[in-house]
Amino acid sequence: MTTIQKLILRFVFLYFLLYIYPYGFEYINEIDTNNFSFWKGITIGFGEIFLGWEYNKDILLNGLDSKYDFTRFLLVAVISLIGALIWVFIDSKLKKEYNNKLKILLQTILRYHIGLTLILYGLSKVFLLQFGTMDIDSLETPIGEHNGMNLVWAFMSYSKFYGITAGLIEVVGGLLLLFRRTTSLGAFLLLIAMTNVVLMDIGYDVIVKMFAIHLLIMIVVLMWDDLKQLYVFFLRNRPSTAAIYMPLFEGSKSRNIRYITKGALLLYVFVSFSLDMTERIEQQHSNHYENFTSSHDIEIFVKNGDTIPKNKINGNRWNVIRINDLSYLPETLMVLNEDNTTDRYKFTADTLTKKLHLTDLYGDDQTSHELTYKALENKVYIYQGIFKGDSLWMKTSAKTLNDYRLTRNRIRWIRDLE
Repeated sequence: MTTIQKLILRFVFLYFLLYIYPYGFEYINEIDTNNFSFWKGITIGFGEIFLGWEYNKDILLNGLDSKYDFTRFLLVAVISLIGALIWVFIDSKLKKEYNNKLKILLQTILRYHIGLTLILYGLSKVFLLQFGTMDIDSLETPIGEHNGMNLVWAFMSYSKFYGITAGLIEVVGGLLLLFRRTTSLGAFLLLIAMTNVVLMDIGYDVIVKMFAIHLLIMIVVLMWDDLKQLYVFFLRNRPSTAAIYMPLFEGSKSRNIRYITKGALLLYVFVSFSLDMTERIEQQHSNHYENFTSSHDIEIFVKNGDTIPKNKINGNRWNVIRINDLSYLPETLMVLNEDNTTDRYKFTADTLTKKLHLTDLYGDDQTSHELTYKALENKVYIYQGIFKGDSLWMKTSAKTLNDYRLTRNRIRWIRDLE
């Protein structure tokens, strides 16, 4: 191995090690990385001194393509380069050869980090947690009002089939990486999957582009020997041999330790991921009031005995009520006011007495407000009650999920020609 190759190996090893620790430990559910991260102070200081950037220390937007992220990536690269140069210099004096062991250690770290990360993200797709399910807010938002990321979330939430399939590919690929004999297959599978993710993140300006790009680069580094063999076979038309992923420690005693360690790791992952997914599923998919999901256009609005017409821009009139029991904000009710401001409330429904009990979703005031509702013909509703000290009476026209073409039409293999 040449000096340049040694330098590159050590730089890549240090870069990924520092990149992963500790923010990359998302798959360790019991750890809050912010509690023991050493990056915050030195990253902000580095950026202020060398980049001239200012930071909101209370909202760093870590992991969301922020200035803090790019500063940390640059700082990690600088530290890794300096560390690699010093490392190569020391090795030249000690005359020790352990490059192959270092390569195996790097591969082992990448196998488990990529594998566990994508198992976690894959499961969040399988259980419809990452993109949620299409809700009233998405259906009622004009397509021109979406940004690129919202558009991705909207069309990904539309198809459960596509979302679950994409998640299963990540889960299967991640599981394959946890075993040396199936690493090549898992890496190829994830190379295709993550290439698609990176292209979507860049094309639609999703705010986790650098996270996805780092994962893709890790996959490329992990399967570098496989890629070289593919080059030899397909482009140079010569025989090639399969890449072999060696264990970090060899021998019968080491084998037993590896099996015990891997067994304990897989047991932890199964238990931890199960608890995490169960909690998130309960939060996002409680669906106690799925039949209430609807959008109500308020045709008549009476407040304290006065009928307030539409198009009177004073903020005193409610224009729309959206009741949502799907996706990220289940059991919530949103009020769209005449001046385009919105208020969100958490609600419970008593179907016997036909009452909705509302409390502020955000804010400290948890006073319960009560509205009675009555369903008439043709999806017309009457709402009335005392709300924040005001007497309200409303007549609304409702749209349910079946009234939208997007949610009414699903996969059809055979359709009539029209």
